[in-house]
Amino acid sequence: MNRRNFLAGAAAMPAAASAPIDWAAVRNDFPRALNEVYFNSSAQHPLGVHTVRGMRNYIDFLHLGPGGGREDFWEHGFQQVKPMFAKLIGAKPGEVGLCPSTTVGENWFLNGMDLRGGNVVTNDLHYTASLANYKAREAEQGLDVRVVKHRDWRIDFADMERAVNSKTRLVSVSMVSSVNGHLEDIKRLSDLAHAHGALLYADIIQGAGAIPIDVHALGIDLASCAMYKWLQGEHGYGFIYIREDLIGTRVKAREFTGHPDFNYRPWVSAPKPGLPELVNHASKGIGAFEVGTPSVITYAAQLESLKYIEKLGISNIRAHARELTDMFQRELPAMGYASITPKGTETPVVTFLCKDAEAVRRKIRVASDSGKAKISITGPNSALTVGRFGNHLRIAVSVFNNREDVKKLLEVLS
Repeated sequence: MNRRNFLAGAAAMPAAASAPIDWAAVRNDFPRALNEVYFNSSAQHPLGVHTVRGMRNYIDFLHLGPGGGREDFWEHGFQQVKPMFAKLIGAKPGEVGLCPSTTVGENWFLNGMDLRGGNVVTNDLHYTASLANYKAREAEQGLDVRVVKHRDWRIDFADMERAVNSKTRLVSVSMVSSVNGHLEDIKRLSDLAHAHGALLYADIIQGAGAIPIDVHALGIDLASCAMYKWLQGEHGYGFIYIREDLIGTRVKAREFTGHPDFNYRPWVSAPKPGLPELVNHASKGIGAFEVGTPSVITYAAQLESLKYIEKLGISNIRAHARELTDMFQRELPAMGYASITPKGTETPVVTFLCKDAEAVRRKIRVASDSGKAKISITGPNSALTVGRFGNHLRIAVSVFNNREDVKKLLEVLS
Protein backbone atom coordinates (compact mmCIF):
# COMPACT_ATOMS: atom_id res chain seq x y z
CA MET A 1 0.00 0.00 0.00
CA ASN A 2 1.44 3.38 -0.94
CA ARG A 3 1.51 6.48 1.24
CA ARG A 4 -1.48 8.14 -0.44
CA ASN A 5 -3.75 5.11 0.05
CA PHE A 6 -2.48 4.59 3.58
CA LEU A 7 -3.19 8.15 4.62
CA ALA A 8 -6.63 8.04 3.01
CA GLY A 9 -7.45 4.94 5.05
CA ALA A 10 -5.97 6.41 8.21
CA ALA A 11 -8.32 9.38 7.95
CA ALA A 12 -11.16 7.10 9.02
CA MET A 13 -9.27 5.97 12.11
CA PRO A 14 -9.44 7.41 15.65
CA ALA A 15 -7.61 10.68 16.21
CA ALA A 16 -4.30 10.43 18.09
CA ALA A 17 -2.54 12.79 20.45
CA SER A 18 -1.50 16.08 18.80
CA ALA A 19 0.70 17.67 21.48
CA PRO A 20 4.41 18.04 20.57
CA ILE A 21 6.48 15.08 21.75
CA ASP A 22 9.80 15.45 23.54
CA TRP A 23 11.57 12.62 21.74
CA ALA A 24 14.75 13.09 23.79
CA ALA A 25 12.72 12.36 26.93
CA VAL A 26 11.15 9.36 25.22
CA ARG A 27 14.62 8.05 24.42
CA ASN A 28 15.55 8.27 28.10
CA ASP A 29 12.61 6.01 28.90
CA PHE A 30 14.41 3.16 27.09
CA PRO A 31 17.82 2.66 28.76
CA ARG A 32 18.95 0.12 26.18
CA ALA A 33 18.77 2.86 23.55
CA LEU A 34 21.31 4.82 25.61
CA ASN A 35 23.64 1.84 25.82
CA GLU A 36 23.73 0.76 22.18
CA VAL A 37 22.49 1.50 18.70
CA TYR A 38 19.33 -0.63 18.55
CA PHE A 39 17.37 -1.16 15.34
CA ASN A 40 15.61 -4.48 15.92
CA SER A 41 12.19 -3.69 17.38
CA SER A 42 10.74 -5.89 14.64
CA ALA A 43 12.19 -8.83 16.59
CA GLN A 44 12.03 -7.61 20.21
CA HIS A 45 11.21 -4.14 21.46
CA PRO A 46 13.40 -2.99 24.38
CA LEU A 47 11.46 -2.63 27.62
CA GLY A 48 10.74 0.90 28.73
CA VAL A 49 10.93 2.10 32.31
CA HIS A 50 7.12 2.23 32.40
CA THR A 51 6.83 -1.40 31.28
CA VAL A 52 9.34 -2.58 33.84
CA ARG A 53 7.50 -0.58 36.49
CA GLY A 54 4.32 -2.50 35.68
CA MET A 55 6.14 -5.79 36.16
CA ARG A 56 7.74 -4.66 39.41
CA ASN A 57 4.45 -3.46 40.84
CA TYR A 58 2.93 -6.83 40.07
CA ILE A 59 5.84 -8.70 41.64
CA ASP A 60 5.92 -6.43 44.70
CA PHE A 61 2.28 -7.15 45.48
CA LEU A 62 2.76 -10.91 45.16
CA HIS A 63 6.00 -10.72 47.14
CA LEU A 64 4.99 -8.33 49.91
CA GLY A 65 1.19 -8.24 49.80
CA PRO A 66 -1.02 -5.16 50.16
CA GLY A 67 0.14 -1.94 51.81
CA GLY A 68 2.54 0.83 50.92
CA GLY A 69 0.53 1.71 47.83
CA ARG A 70 0.71 -1.85 46.45
CA GLU A 71 -2.39 -3.13 44.65
CA ASP A 72 -3.47 -6.45 43.22
CA PHE A 73 -3.26 -6.12 39.43
CA TRP A 74 -6.05 -8.69 39.04
CA GLU A 75 -8.40 -6.26 40.78
CA HIS A 76 -7.09 -2.86 39.69
CA GLY A 77 -5.51 -3.21 36.25
CA PHE A 78 -6.33 -6.43 34.48
CA GLN A 79 -9.82 -5.34 33.41
CA GLN A 80 -8.37 -2.29 31.62
CA VAL A 81 -6.10 -4.18 29.25
CA LYS A 82 -8.56 -5.50 26.69
CA PRO A 83 -10.53 -2.24 26.37
CA MET A 84 -7.29 -0.30 25.85
CA PHE A 85 -6.08 -2.68 23.14
CA ALA A 86 -9.52 -2.62 21.54
CA LYS A 87 -9.36 1.17 21.39
CA LEU A 88 -5.89 1.01 19.83
CA ILE A 89 -7.11 -1.13 16.91
CA GLY A 90 -10.63 0.31 16.56
CA ALA A 91 -12.42 -2.77 17.91
CA LYS A 92 -15.14 -3.28 20.51
CA PRO A 93 -13.90 -4.61 23.89
CA GLY A 94 -16.10 -7.69 23.44
CA GLU A 95 -14.25 -8.52 20.22
CA VAL A 96 -10.85 -8.73 21.91
CA GLY A 97 -9.55 -11.77 23.77
CA LEU A 98 -6.29 -13.02 25.23
CA CYS A 99 -4.05 -15.60 23.56
CA PRO A 100 -0.55 -17.00 24.10
CA SER A 101 0.91 -15.70 20.80
CA THR A 102 0.16 -14.45 17.32
CA THR A 103 0.59 -17.89 15.81
CA VAL A 104 -1.57 -19.58 18.45
CA GLY A 105 -4.33 -17.09 17.68
CA GLU A 106 -4.12 -17.85 13.96
CA ASN A 107 -4.30 -21.57 14.72
CA TRP A 108 -7.34 -21.07 16.95
CA PHE A 109 -9.16 -19.36 14.09
CA LEU A 110 -8.31 -22.07 11.58
CA ASN A 111 -9.31 -24.82 14.01
CA GLY A 112 -12.61 -23.07 14.61
CA MET A 113 -13.56 -22.64 10.93
CA ASP A 114 -15.14 -25.06 8.51
CA LEU A 115 -12.52 -25.22 5.76
CA ARG A 116 -13.71 -28.49 4.20
CA GLY A 117 -13.71 -28.44 0.42
CA GLY A 118 -12.30 -24.92 0.39
CA ASN A 119 -9.05 -23.10 -0.06
CA VAL A 120 -6.96 -20.56 1.81
CA VAL A 121 -5.13 -17.80 -0.06
CA THR A 122 -1.97 -16.32 1.40
CA ASN A 123 1.39 -15.07 0.09
CA ASP A 124 5.09 -15.54 0.65
CA LEU A 125 5.50 -12.30 2.62
CA HIS A 126 3.27 -13.73 5.36
CA TYR A 127 5.07 -14.91 8.51
CA THR A 128 7.02 -18.11 7.85
CA ALA A 129 5.48 -19.99 10.82
CA SER A 130 2.06 -19.19 9.35
CA LEU A 131 3.07 -20.61 5.99
CA ALA A 132 4.28 -23.75 7.77
CA ASN A 133 0.91 -23.94 9.52
CA TYR A 134 -0.95 -23.90 6.21
CA LYS A 135 1.39 -26.32 4.48
CA ALA A 136 0.98 -28.79 7.36
CA ARG A 137 -2.80 -28.56 6.97
CA GLU A 138 -2.41 -29.09 3.26
CA ALA A 139 -0.44 -32.30 3.89
CA GLU A 140 -2.55 -33.65 6.76
CA GLN A 141 -6.04 -32.34 5.98
CA GLY A 142 -6.01 -31.91 2.21
CA LEU A 143 -6.59 -28.16 2.49
CA ASP A 144 -6.04 -26.33 -0.78
CA VAL A 145 -3.39 -23.73 0.11
CA ARG A 146 -2.60 -21.06 -2.45
CA VAL A 147 0.62 -19.16 -1.77
CA VAL A 148 0.96 -16.12 -4.01
CA LYS A 149 4.59 -15.20 -4.75
CA HIS A 150 5.83 -11.64 -4.40
CA ARG A 151 6.94 -9.60 -7.41
CA ASP A 152 10.09 -7.65 -6.60
CA TRP A 153 9.30 -7.86 -2.88
CA ARG A 154 5.75 -6.57 -3.10
CA ILE A 155 2.45 -8.39 -3.45
CA ASP A 156 0.58 -7.64 -6.65
CA PHE A 157 -3.12 -7.39 -5.85
CA ALA A 158 -3.99 -8.87 -9.25
CA ASP A 159 -2.12 -12.06 -8.27
CA MET A 160 -4.14 -12.33 -5.06
CA GLU A 161 -7.31 -11.65 -7.02
CA ARG A 162 -6.58 -14.51 -9.43
CA ALA A 163 -6.02 -16.92 -6.53
CA VAL A 164 -9.35 -16.17 -4.82
CA ASN A 165 -12.52 -17.91 -6.01
CA SER A 166 -15.89 -19.13 -4.78
CA LYS A 167 -14.24 -21.89 -2.75
CA THR A 168 -11.96 -19.53 -0.83
CA ARG A 169 -12.72 -19.65 2.89
CA LEU A 170 -9.96 -17.38 4.14
CA VAL A 171 -7.49 -14.80 2.88
CA SER A 172 -4.61 -14.74 5.35
CA VAL A 173 -1.80 -12.15 5.36
CA SER A 174 0.61 -10.27 7.56
CA MET A 175 -0.63 -6.70 7.56
CA VAL A 176 3.01 -5.64 7.83
CA SER A 177 5.51 -8.21 6.57
CA SER A 178 8.34 -9.15 8.91
CA VAL A 179 10.44 -9.73 5.79
CA ASN A 180 10.62 -6.18 4.48
CA GLY A 181 7.88 -4.08 6.07
CA HIS A 182 5.60 -4.48 3.05
CA LEU A 183 2.18 -3.05 3.96
CA GLU A 184 -0.73 -5.01 2.55
CA ASP A 185 -3.65 -3.14 1.01
CA ILE A 186 -5.88 -4.62 3.68
CA LYS A 187 -9.12 -2.85 2.77
CA ARG A 188 -8.87 -3.96 -0.83
CA LEU A 189 -8.06 -7.52 0.25
CA SER A 190 -10.97 -7.62 2.69
CA ASP A 191 -13.33 -6.38 -0.03
CA LEU A 192 -11.99 -9.13 -2.30
CA ALA A 193 -12.45 -11.80 0.37
CA HIS A 194 -15.95 -10.66 1.29
CA ALA A 195 -17.04 -10.53 -2.34
CA HIS A 196 -16.36 -14.28 -2.50
CA GLY A 197 -17.89 -15.10 0.88
CA ALA A 198 -14.48 -15.51 2.54
CA LEU A 199 -13.01 -13.97 5.67
CA LEU A 200 -9.82 -11.93 6.03
CA TYR A 201 -7.24 -12.72 8.72
CA ALA A 202 -4.46 -10.24 9.47
CA ASP A 203 -1.36 -10.89 11.53
CA ILE A 204 -0.93 -7.42 13.05
CA ILE A 205 2.09 -7.99 15.29
CA GLN A 206 4.35 -5.80 13.12
CA GLY A 207 1.79 -3.00 12.98
CA ALA A 208 -0.07 -2.66 16.27
CA GLY A 209 1.48 0.19 18.22
CA ALA A 210 3.41 1.45 15.19
CA ILE A 211 0.86 2.38 12.52
CA PRO A 212 -2.83 3.34 12.55
CA ILE A 213 -5.14 0.31 12.56
CA ASP A 214 -8.92 0.34 12.53
CA VAL A 215 -10.12 -3.23 12.09
CA HIS A 216 -13.69 -2.16 11.33
CA ALA A 217 -12.78 0.50 8.76
CA LEU A 218 -10.32 -1.89 7.09
CA GLY A 219 -12.75 -4.81 7.03
CA ILE A 220 -10.51 -7.13 9.05
CA ASP A 221 -12.49 -10.14 10.31
CA LEU A 222 -9.83 -11.85 12.41
CA ALA A 223 -6.49 -10.71 13.81
CA SER A 224 -3.93 -11.77 16.35
CA CYS A 225 -0.95 -10.09 17.92
CA ALA A 226 1.67 -10.78 20.58
CA MET A 227 3.03 -7.95 22.74
CA TYR A 228 6.81 -7.98 22.43
CA LYS A 229 7.27 -5.89 19.30
CA TRP A 230 5.70 -2.46 18.68
CA LEU A 231 3.35 -2.87 21.66
CA GLN A 232 6.54 -2.53 23.74
CA GLY A 233 5.71 -5.51 25.94
CA GLU A 234 7.15 -8.94 26.63
CA HIS A 235 6.85 -12.50 25.34
CA GLY A 236 4.25 -14.79 26.84
CA TYR A 237 0.83 -13.63 25.70
CA GLY A 238 -1.06 -11.30 23.38
CA PHE A 239 -4.45 -10.58 21.85
CA ILE A 240 -6.96 -11.92 19.37
CA TYR A 241 -9.66 -9.97 17.58
CA ILE A 242 -12.78 -11.60 16.15
CA ARG A 243 -15.52 -9.58 14.48
CA GLU A 244 -18.51 -9.69 16.80
CA ASP A 245 -20.95 -11.55 14.54
CA LEU A 246 -18.39 -14.27 13.75
CA ILE A 247 -17.82 -15.33 17.36
CA GLY A 248 -19.33 -18.79 17.83
CA THR A 249 -20.84 -18.80 14.34
CA ARG A 250 -18.28 -19.00 11.55
CA VAL A 251 -15.43 -19.13 14.06
CA LYS A 252 -16.01 -21.49 16.97
CA ALA A 253 -13.91 -22.13 20.07
CA ARG A 254 -12.38 -25.62 19.84
CA GLU A 255 -10.94 -25.64 23.34
CA PHE A 256 -13.49 -25.59 26.11
CA THR A 257 -13.78 -23.77 29.39
CA GLY A 258 -16.44 -22.53 31.79
CA HIS A 259 -17.69 -23.81 35.15
CA PRO A 260 -20.13 -26.47 36.42
CA ASP A 261 -22.69 -26.19 39.22
CA PHE A 262 -22.82 -29.24 41.47
CA ASN A 263 -26.34 -30.46 42.10
CA TYR A 264 -25.76 -33.28 44.58
CA ARG A 265 -24.80 -33.70 48.21
CA PRO A 266 -22.56 -32.65 49.90
CA TRP A 267 -22.03 -29.80 47.43
CA VAL A 268 -25.58 -28.60 48.05
CA SER A 269 -27.83 -29.37 50.97
CA ALA A 270 -30.93 -29.73 48.80
CA PRO A 271 -30.38 -30.83 45.18
CA LYS A 272 -32.81 -29.29 42.70
CA PRO A 273 -35.10 -31.91 41.23
CA GLY A 274 -35.19 -32.35 37.49
CA LEU A 275 -31.64 -31.07 36.97
CA PRO A 276 -28.55 -33.18 36.24
CA GLU A 277 -25.95 -33.64 38.93
CA LEU A 278 -23.57 -31.39 37.03
CA VAL A 279 -25.08 -28.30 35.40
CA ASN A 280 -22.40 -27.01 33.05
CA HIS A 281 -22.00 -23.35 32.09
CA ALA A 282 -19.73 -23.08 29.07
CA SER A 283 -18.02 -19.75 28.50
CA LYS A 284 -19.61 -17.64 25.79
CA GLY A 285 -18.53 -14.86 23.47
CA ILE A 286 -14.86 -14.06 23.12
CA GLY A 287 -14.29 -15.61 26.56
CA ALA A 288 -14.90 -19.06 25.07
CA PHE A 289 -11.48 -18.77 23.41
CA GLU A 290 -9.67 -17.86 26.63
CA VAL A 291 -8.71 -21.19 28.15
CA GLY A 292 -6.55 -21.26 31.27
CA THR A 293 -4.83 -18.59 33.30
CA PRO A 294 -2.89 -16.07 31.19
CA SER A 295 0.61 -14.80 31.94
CA VAL A 296 -0.66 -12.01 34.16
CA ILE A 297 2.71 -10.30 34.63
CA THR A 298 2.91 -9.69 30.87
CA TYR A 299 -0.44 -7.90 31.00
CA ALA A 300 0.69 -5.87 34.01
CA ALA A 301 3.59 -4.74 31.85
CA GLN A 302 1.40 -4.30 28.77
CA LEU A 303 -1.08 -2.01 30.51
CA GLU A 304 1.71 0.49 31.17
CA SER A 305 2.94 0.19 27.58
CA LEU A 306 -0.55 0.76 26.21
CA LYS A 307 -0.87 3.89 28.34
CA TYR A 308 2.50 5.07 27.03
CA ILE A 309 1.59 4.44 23.39
CA GLU A 310 -1.73 6.22 23.85
CA LYS A 311 0.04 9.19 25.42
CA LEU A 312 2.44 9.50 22.48
CA GLY A 313 -0.26 8.97 19.86
CA ILE A 314 0.03 6.64 16.90
CA SER A 315 0.21 9.48 14.37
CA ASN A 316 3.21 10.95 16.20
CA ILE A 317 4.86 7.54 16.49
CA ARG A 318 4.37 6.94 12.78
CA ALA A 319 5.70 10.37 11.76
CA HIS A 320 8.79 9.91 13.93
CA ALA A 321 9.60 6.53 12.40
CA ARG A 322 8.97 7.76 8.87
CA GLU A 323 11.65 10.43 9.16
CA LEU A 324 14.25 7.83 10.13
CA THR A 325 13.30 5.11 7.65
CA ASP A 326 13.30 7.71 4.89
CA MET A 327 16.92 8.53 5.80
CA PHE A 328 17.91 4.89 5.34
CA GLN A 329 15.99 4.67 2.07
CA ARG A 330 17.88 7.70 0.76
CA GLU A 331 21.37 6.76 1.88
CA LEU A 332 21.85 2.99 1.89
CA PRO A 333 21.15 2.23 -1.82
CA ALA A 334 23.95 4.63 -2.82
CA MET A 335 26.24 2.63 -0.52
CA GLY A 336 25.48 -0.62 -2.34
CA TYR A 337 22.59 -1.89 -0.21
CA ALA A 338 19.62 -2.38 -2.54
CA SER A 339 16.29 -1.70 -0.87
CA ILE A 340 13.62 -4.41 -1.05
CA THR A 341 11.08 -2.29 0.83
CA PRO A 342 8.81 -0.48 -1.62
CA LYS A 343 9.33 3.27 -1.54
CA GLY A 344 6.68 5.11 0.46
CA THR A 345 5.75 2.04 2.51
CA GLU A 346 4.04 3.28 5.68
CA THR A 347 5.72 1.00 8.23
CA PRO A 348 8.74 1.26 10.54
CA VAL A 349 10.58 -1.64 8.84
CA VAL A 350 13.01 -1.30 5.93
CA THR A 351 15.08 -4.14 4.48
CA PHE A 352 18.13 -4.02 2.23
CA LEU A 353 20.24 -6.63 0.47
CA CYS A 354 23.84 -7.25 1.54
CA LYS A 355 26.33 -8.26 -1.08
CA ASP A 356 28.33 -9.96 1.68
CA ALA A 357 26.50 -10.43 5.00
CA GLU A 358 29.60 -11.68 6.80
CA ALA A 359 31.55 -8.59 5.73
CA VAL A 360 28.76 -6.46 7.19
CA ARG A 361 28.95 -8.40 10.44
CA ARG A 362 32.71 -7.80 10.57
CA LYS A 363 32.20 -4.05 10.14
CA ILE A 364 29.72 -4.06 13.02
CA ARG A 365 32.01 -6.10 15.27
CA VAL A 366 34.97 -3.78 14.57
CA ALA A 367 32.83 -0.74 15.35
CA SER A 368 31.60 -2.32 18.59
CA ASP A 369 35.05 -3.44 19.70
CA SER A 370 36.52 -0.01 19.03
CA GLY A 371 33.72 1.81 20.83
CA LYS A 372 32.72 3.60 17.65
CA ALA A 373 29.16 2.24 17.86
CA LYS A 374 27.97 -0.48 20.19
CA ILE A 375 25.73 -2.83 18.18
CA SER A 376 25.08 -6.35 19.47
CA ILE A 377 24.50 -8.85 16.66
CA THR A 378 24.47 -12.14 18.57
CA GLY A 379 21.49 -14.00 19.97
CA PRO A 380 17.73 -13.61 19.44
CA ASN A 381 17.73 -10.14 21.02
CA SER A 382 20.38 -8.65 18.74
CA ALA A 383 20.36 -4.93 18.12
CA LEU A 384 20.23 -5.51 14.37
CA THR A 385 19.20 -8.35 12.06
CA VAL A 386 21.96 -9.15 9.57
CA GLY A 387 21.90 -12.07 7.14
CA ARG A 388 18.24 -13.03 7.53
CA PHE A 389 17.27 -15.22 4.56
CA GLY A 390 20.98 -15.22 3.72
CA ASN A 391 21.51 -11.62 2.64
CA HIS A 392 18.85 -9.43 4.24
CA LEU A 393 19.75 -6.46 6.41
CA ARG A 394 16.54 -5.56 8.26
CA ILE A 395 16.29 -2.25 10.10
CA ALA A 396 13.34 -1.56 12.39
CA VAL A 397 12.97 1.82 14.09
CA SER A 398 10.91 2.84 17.08
CA VAL A 399 10.16 5.74 19.37
CA PHE A 400 13.58 5.76 21.07
CA ASN A 401 15.62 5.96 17.87
CA ASN A 402 16.90 9.29 16.59
CA ARG A 403 18.86 10.78 13.72
CA GLU A 404 22.16 10.20 15.52
CA ASP A 405 21.40 6.47 15.64
CA VAL A 406 20.81 6.52 11.91
CA LYS A 407 24.03 8.41 11.23
CA LYS A 408 26.04 6.01 13.42
CA LEU A 409 24.71 2.94 11.61
CA LEU A 410 25.24 4.50 8.21
CA GLU A 411 28.82 5.29 9.16
CA VAL A 412 29.40 1.70 10.31
CA LEU A 413 27.88 0.26 7.13
CA SER A 414 29.79 2.57 4.78
